[in-house]
Amino acid sequence: MMLAFRLAAVLALALTVAAGARAQTADASGAVPPVGPGPYPVACSNVAQDFSRLSPGASAVNYWEGSAPGGGYVTDLLIDPADAFVVSVTLPGDRDLFGDFANQSLLFAALVCYPTSAGNTRPDYPLPNGKSVPHMQRDGDVPIFAEDRPTFPVLLFSHGLGGSPLSSDYIDVLTLFASHGYVVVAPFHGDARISDIRLATLNDVVNSLLHFSNYTALQSIRPFALRAELDALLADPAFAARIDPNDIGGFGASLGGESLLLMRGARLTVSPGLSSRAVMNDTRLKAAVGYVPYFGQPLLPAFGRNEEGLQDMQMPYLAIAGGADITAPAPVTALGMTQLTNVRQFVVLNGVPHGFDVQSAPDIFTWSLTFLASYVEDDPLARATSARMTKVAGGGDDVLLLDRFEPLPPAPAQALAIEYYNPSLDHYFMTADPNEVAVLDTQTIPGWIRTGYTFKVYVPDAPFGVSACRFFGRPGIGPNSHFFTILPNECADVLANPLWIFEGLVFRVDAPDASGTCAPDRVPVVRMYNNGKGGQANHRYLTSHSEIGAMLLQGWIIEGTVFCSLP
Repeated sequence: MMLAFRLAAVLALALTVAAGARAQTADASGAVPPVGPGPYPVACSNVAQDFSRLSPGASAVNYWEGSAPGGGYVTDLLIDPADAFVVSVTLPGDRDLFGDFANQSLLFAALVCYPTSAGNTRPDYPLPNGKSVPHMQRDGDVPIFAEDRPTFPVLLFSHGLGGSPLSSDYIDVLTLFASHGYVVVAPFHGDARISDIRLATLNDVVNSLLHFSNYTALQSIRPFALRAELDALLADPAFAARIDPNDIGGFGASLGGESLLLMRGARLTVSPGLSSRAVMNDTRLKAAVGYVPYFGQPLLPAFGRNEEGLQDMQMPYLAIAGGADITAPAPVTALGMTQLTNVRQFVVLNGVPHGFDVQSAPDIFTWSLTFLASYVEDDPLARATSARMTKVAGGGDDVLLLDRFEPLPPAPAQALAIEYYNPSLDHYFMTADPNEVAVLDTQTIPGWIRTGYTFKVYVPDAPFGVSACRFFGRPGIGPNSHFFTILPNECADVLANPLWIFEGLVFRVDAPDASGTCAPDRVPVVRMYNNGKGGQANHRYLTSHSEIGAMLLQGWIIEGTVFCSLP
């Protein structure tokens, strides 16, 4: 009961924060137009099958999902497995993670879909469920890529529990991502070969506790399949020549959202006592999105006690939860997302249960594609858009609850302004001076810790932007705090105030226009004032909508957008 109360409180607080931040930091660029299908036609790898091999009473879907009689799997139907992406995975001998599958080998197949040329005349491959695999390769065909760019990013796609890349509407989702320029790698996880556990009800959770080793194996094996299929793709000369191995992202639905986190270093719950262990950490995976991602249930969180297994996970992650989801409850996801210390976005689709919500499709894909372009492809405009984004125009009722933006690495004449917090003073400070950063990080001046919030500036002698004046309260009479401004009138007023000492022009930054708006390719930095809390003035300079909302709840005041930061 106490945990359920805490989870509900986390979500309620996040909703309150989001509402407060939206109400007082209106940004015309916050509502992003929905994204439709991309510009590319799509082709896919060979998954041709002989459906005459089906066991009596079984369907093709049973084989795709690993639930055919006798453990039948999609590889039993493939006509030409040598031309398909089929890999053998030998699992480590760790019974805590892999149970009875420790030291065993399993076959995994994958479907790969990619952007192709408009001149690709290969026919679609019809499936017995009424769907088709577009422009499918056959009989040793090599892939035909679009020719407008030399290489394309990779997207690992991990479906939900018991699904497959060809089941339900998954092939349509793969096609949409490929149409936007991604080489999408989607393993057939074949979960039913490992366990027939379901996760929709409390009874399912109890059943998973009774069969815990199989439940843990089910989750631990999935990252190994994803890694092996990525290795196979990068080892295929025809595909590898057109892939950027430095741009690898992920999209996971339900349990697939958990699988990508486990692949990137999150610790999995490995006992009913909620101890947790890392499965792997494949640092090639740069960023990922989870749609209705499975973070466990209130009694059995997926990432250890209080989801603490997510604290060391350094990959940027977007979670899109359903507000009416009882299989992957939004409050449990909220708790997990608060544990992430790196780039994060947490969006709730109000009223949406577990599963794909058609009305919310524009929201799902717009949030996902913007985030992936930002943190997989490192697109500057996408990163600025992602940082400013609070909702998708039209579609469902999407609410941004948590966010933390990270700028691209500084180029020449650029630097990061890094924020610190001193708990004993209850004060914040930010600096772009590398010498000051070193002093604070080494605790030469003790008591200051990084908050994780940064924004990008120009160095003081750069030929861009506007100079920022920095002031410090005069010892003995002024506040024990710093103040920054690029406004000439503010700089002159504070310079004339005997309570403050002028410390120089410390960086340069672009300025908002007369209406307080930043250009579309810039990130607004909002200045907040503590309203004299504790008898000492203090300011924060923030890009995070949710952190601004949290400060409002503590009595801080928004003073407006004061800088326009580089993405």
